Amino acid sequence: MMTAAPPDLTIHQTWPEPDFAVLRRDRRPPPKLPISAFGPAWADWIATAAEAAACPPDYVAAPLLATASALIGHARWAQATPGWVEPPHLWLGVVGDSGNGKSPGADCLMRDVLPVIERRMLADFPDRLRDWGVRLELDKAARDSWRRDLRDAAKRGNPLFLVPPMISCPQPQAPRLRQHDVTIGKVAELLAHAAPKGLLIVRAELVGWIASMNAYNGGGRAFWIEAYGGRPYRVERKADPNPIIVPRLAVAVYGGTQPDRLARLLREADDGLLGRLLWLWPEPVPFRLGQQNPRAELAIRALDRLRELDLQPGDPPMPIRVPLTAEGRGLLETFARDMQERQQGADGLLRAALGKVRGQVLRLALVLEMLWWCGEDGVLPPPTRISSRALAAAADLIGDYFMTMAERVYGDAAATTRDSDAAALAYWILGTRPKEVHIRYLQREVRLPGLRTAEQIREAADLLVAAGWLRPPALNTRYGPQARLSYPVNPRLRSA
Repeated sequence: MMTAAPPDLTIHQTWPEPDFAVLRRDRRPPPKLPISAFGPAWADWIATAAEAAACPPDYVAAPLLATASALIGHARWAQATPGWVEPPHLWLGVVGDSGNGKSPGADCLMRDVLPVIERRMLADFPDRLRDWGVRLELDKAARDSWRRDLRDAAKRGNPLFLVPPMISCPQPQAPRLRQHDVTIGKVAELLAHAAPKGLLIVRAELVGWIASMNAYNGGGRAFWIEAYGGRPYRVERKADPNPIIVPRLAVAVYGGTQPDRLARLLREADDGLLGRLLWLWPEPVPFRLGQQNPRAELAIRALDRLRELDLQPGDPPMPIRVPLTAEGRGLLETFARDMQERQQGADGLLRAALGKVRGQVLRLALVLEMLWWCGEDGVLPPPTRISSRALAAAADLIGDYFMTMAERVYGDAAATTRDSDAAALAYWILGTRPKEVHIRYLQREVRLPGLRTAEQIREAADLLVAAGWLRPPALNTRYGPQARLSYPVNPRLRSA
């Protein structure tokens, strides 16, 4: 009678149990966007546009909030107390893997709605440009006449006219809403002359923009941090003795990025810039061909009412303050204390983000109030108060949705690139069941995402050594005349 061969105890004696935690790239579930907070008209529009684009509604809501905040702009500022006012401009960042619907979600607004709004902004610009041209020619004629008089006076020995006539007006700039050229000089010039209500900065790759802020100007990042508060700003120019004076430096921001790119950015030192962003990172939805009409005409009609909001006349024109109701101030105070307590238990980027929520909830409350107003049919005048209902809706969005999203972004996306690379290598090992891992072979033949260089592969492999998947490298010449480093693979994994 034959007996079964005894189990090979060598594996159990010499190799540890591999730690499968290295495979866990699971992300905590995101909160569900409460689209009812946008009011009936906009909630219906968001849902319809998301279905038409086959994307989560979050990817439609984000550009809507940023756009609405820019269109309101400096025409209306939110006032909590006589000493505390905030511009409405919001910064929104959407996160998602390629193909998850970030761009399709914004297409209806960016491609079909805003071009119409921007054309309407240009309505009287050709007339103003023509009038300026006429005045310029008159000024030139006056200067030519002054030169002739000056020459005649010099010939006759008469007193000279020392003060020439000045050109009376600068060239008008075409009104702007969106801006993609984000050099400091250009943005400051537009805010000073062409976009008194503010601008919407749109960046397809948000992380690339943030990472390059100091590329051509050492103060670039500081400028963009200032571009959140709406305070006066002065830009000195080397080629022009006259500085650019921006009465209120504030822009709205909308852009997208992928988790891997964001993870690299989050490893850098924080200076408060990232805390100004409200992040949205929903789960993808199953793809289906959209059958809905995204209803661009509804959004055009409503947002055009925000475009028509104007600043209070003056020199310079001033924002009209929209105060909170007494009940709203009480809700704001309670919310601020709750977030302050929540901040005490946080650290890093999340702590910085929680430090910005008091201002963000006030801004968002004004934006929601104005969205409710412009989304309704009728001819009611713009709101003159921020209601407690708007403050409560904004507090729920910030506290329950955006700060939960911040935990997801700053916790899950901040996982080091090395961890992500190690997970990619571990999945390859499970899929191919090799006896050894060879750095050069992986680099030249396999080419796993994120593992392009020998150094990246070594760092990922070293992490798998610590997790019991691999052993430290040994010389191996089997694959060529040149000695190679190879990491033996835990035999337990071949039966896993």
